[in-house]
Amino acid sequence: MTPIQKFNRQLAAAKLLSPQQTVVVAVSTGVDSMVLLHLLQRLPAAERPRVVVAHVNHHLREQSQMEADYLRQYCQQQNLKLVMADWLPAAHPKSGIEAAGRQFRYHVFAKVMRENRATAVLTAHHANDQVETYLMKLARGGDISQLTGIATSRPFATGRLIRPLLTWSKDQLRNYAAEQHVVYFEDVTNQDVALTRNRIRHRVVPELMTVNPQLLKHVADYQQQLTTLLMAKKQMVTVLLSQVVTATGALVVDQWGALPSQWQLAVFATWLEQQTQQLFTESKLQPLVSWGQRTRPATSRLTVNAAWELYRNAGIIEALPIKKRGKKLMPREKIMVDLNQWQKITATQTVGIFTRVPNVVSQPFWLTEADWPLVWRPWQAGDRIVLKGGGHQLVRRLLIDRKVPAERREQVQVLVNAQGNVLWVVGHKFSYRTTGTQTVFLALKHES
Repeated sequence: MTPIQKFNRQLAAAKLLSPQQTVVVAVSTGVDSMVLLHLLQRLPAAERPRVVVAHVNHHLREQSQMEADYLRQYCQQQNLKLVMADWLPAAHPKSGIEAAGRQFRYHVFAKVMRENRATAVLTAHHANDQVETYLMKLARGGDISQLTGIATSRPFATGRLIRPLLTWSKDQLRNYAAEQHVVYFEDVTNQDVALTRNRIRHRVVPELMTVNPQLLKHVADYQQQLTTLLMAKKQMVTVLLSQVVTATGALVVDQWGALPSQWQLAVFATWLEQQTQQLFTESKLQPLVSWGQRTRPATSRLTVNAAWELYRNAGIIEALPIKKRGKKLMPREKIMVDLNQWQKITATQTVGIFTRVPNVVSQPFWLTEADWPLVWRPWQAGDRIVLKGGGHQLVRRLLIDRKVPAERREQVQVLVNAQGNVLWVVGHKFSYRTTGTQTVFLALKHES
């Protein structure tokens, strides 16, 4: 079977394209996208969609204008419609240029799609891209659903984003280009191993290929298995969620708590995502779940982030939007600790709890599993800290002894654990501890 026949059969089997469609093909003039364009042009006329070529000149390399000129000439010769866009240097950010460039590209593709009433955008991602993305996500960590990799097809703008070359390796694309005399340009920045993806591409993947030449296929197989498992999980969670929510969308604590423990987190995560239209990491969700599982106090509020809070009352949990407030915190506002993140707790104080030493002055502190979830809140009458030797001191007395003016005392924040014990009077004193199961680092930044 020739490569062109393989491409035709893959498209026909997946039913990705039809001759009635107009599609936008993203072409950079690299080997991947030029081969994709060449393959599409070789489709039988009865199966070939109308092609609109989209090209973005990022103005990041000297040869980019040469590439744009070549593509313009090529499309004229091939009678292809070409839409070009320029990402001018004045719009380049000082940092995060890769992400910004991608955002600009896909904005252009969506615009071209709408203007030409196209049903799909085609990009030339291939099997090596898939493996590189998989390894980058694996190294970075996060939710397991992210390891499903690059999808062959997904919703995008007014249609779909399709990657028809995901089963093709880079070598296959290069061989095809050589056999068919496809002209393309090499992006010299792809050789820069200072970039994470390039290090993985040039150093990690080749080493793994020497261990097993079937690496690309095996990663694709794993990703397909994972996709299937996650689809099954999603279906099960949908069924379970329908059993534990009210007609108004509140979570019924007893019914949710009666679910098998391995499903409680997944159901809660889906419920919270539906309520807030936001995604949360497992490290963020775990303290929320622990809070939700407790029966005391019967009525409780917990801040999730700047926009949402959870409210538990009468056996149900609701996700409520937080009304915008002024700079001062409300008298009894609580903010749940987000580990390894800076959090603004007053107009002038930003705090953080870190698992590694931060680049600011910090205090090592012992924690236990029972401490979670931790909360920032204003101090209250009766709050006290543990002193060296086992004694206690009221926070009120501490502030008086330190001659904190009365009008400033009400703004003093404390860090409390799940039992309500004060661990830190922010900016003043730490509770005394000598043992625990985890060392963290407490840090404070003052802002004017």
